[in-house]
Amino acid sequence: MSESEEEAKADLLRGKRRKTEKTDRISALPDSLILHILSFLQMDEVIRTGVLSKRWHLLWTSAQTLIFSYSSPHDHGTYSKFVTFIDDTLLRCQPSKLNKFSVDFIYSRRFVRHVTKWITFVKNKYVEELNLHLRSRDLNEIYDLPELMYSNMCLRDLSLRHCNLVPKGEINWPSLRVLEIGYAELNQDFIKKICSGCPALESLKFRSCYGIGCFNIDSKSVKKLVIKGCWDDDDDDNEEEKELGIYARNVTSLEISGHFHRKILVLQDVKALVDAKLNVYRKLDEYIHNYEGDFKTDQNMVKDLLVSLQHVEKLSIGTWCLQVLATLEMRTLSCPRMRCKNLTLNTHMKKWELPGITILLQSCPQVETLNIDMTSRFEEYYFGLYFKKSNDFSGGNYWISRPCWVLYLKTLRIYGFWGGNEYILSFLEVVLKNAMVLEKIFIGSSKNEPWIPTDADYRRVANKMLSFPRSSKDAVILFSG
Repeated sequence: MSESEEEAKADLLRGKRRKTEKTDRISALPDSLILHILSFLQMDEVIRTGVLSKRWHLLWTSAQTLIFSYSSPHDHGTYSKFVTFIDDTLLRCQPSKLNKFSVDFIYSRRFVRHVTKWITFVKNKYVEELNLHLRSRDLNEIYDLPELMYSNMCLRDLSLRHCNLVPKGEINWPSLRVLEIGYAELNQDFIKKICSGCPALESLKFRSCYGIGCFNIDSKSVKKLVIKGCWDDDDDDNEEEKELGIYARNVTSLEISGHFHRKILVLQDVKALVDAKLNVYRKLDEYIHNYEGDFKTDQNMVKDLLVSLQHVEKLSIGTWCLQVLATLEMRTLSCPRMRCKNLTLNTHMKKWELPGITILLQSCPQVETLNIDMTSRFEEYYFGLYFKKSNDFSGGNYWISRPCWVLYLKTLRIYGFWGGNEYILSFLEVVLKNAMVLEKIFIGSSKNEPWIPTDADYRRVANKMLSFPRSSKDAVILFSG
């Protein structure tokens, strides 16, 4: 090979090397940025990155975010192997501090020593975000949160699920801002300790907790309260309906959703509320045997809840509540007058929701923004065959025969599965005909829904809407896929 050929080959090799180096941009990043990228991965995936290069071989041991989640035996083997994997990983990890530690698997008492060891490890690493989700198949197998956890100066975000929470002394979480407690037995003494021991707490969430008759959130700092379902461990045997009181004097944002079994919800001292979401449901076996369908308990509960929320600016109502309100409309009973300007209806626009939607809209005359969310879960209310037969109506013409309720509406948003709904177009017709200051109608699909509207869906709805008379000549109709 000549000298010129040797030089050409060298240039070619250098070019390939430069190209390779140029395309390997991740390895060129500083360690801190790579560790940040790794923080979005499960821990078993993080460890596998060690085979990429010598530089990456031990880089993962400095990771400040450790996420362990048991998905399936195919991925992790038995629960014992999963626990051993966490033990071995923590032995090799050497971060000076932890930003986040998360573990999610099905717990049993044979793992108690391991879990307590993990908690001690993360506390010594000054963890700021801790998710301890110890799913249990048996209430007798729930993990007892150790006393060392009830005092932590560094925690800012804490999520505890399936844990037995019985602190012997006071709670001391001075830096905590977000707290979620799920699938746990609660009592008022524990709630009181949270309110007094978390002076910086801003967001408090309870998910499917049980054993408590009152949520008294007497905290000056908590502004957001979420209660997703609540039950008693004797609900299946006890037919007594019990009140569940919710006191939240300083809370500005409240969400109550999920299954409340036999609980009758009562709101008190919620004058600071600005934003409220009410997406609850109750299912009682005796509904099936209730031939007449009096519904008085549910009617009174929903009406009383709305009375307590009359002053809120932003309101969201779920499908079950809309169906309860339908019984008021069909019996020509009244609904409390609301002052909200932003209203969200979580509805599938089914026939027996229409009367509830109507009576609520008539009770919210100041609404300027209306959102129709058709993506939420539909919880059917059991009206009974007699009620439906004696109060049947034509759904297709229902909106046309009702008084105007959209005089001040400026924005309407509809998202979810609207393509095959027979009542959407008649609803839109009434809105366009009566909304005198309407500025915008937005119709879109949801990223979480499997249904994607076709061009034919858009054309059909658009052509129909263009044929409707309008009170507002400035109204713009927007579609989004």
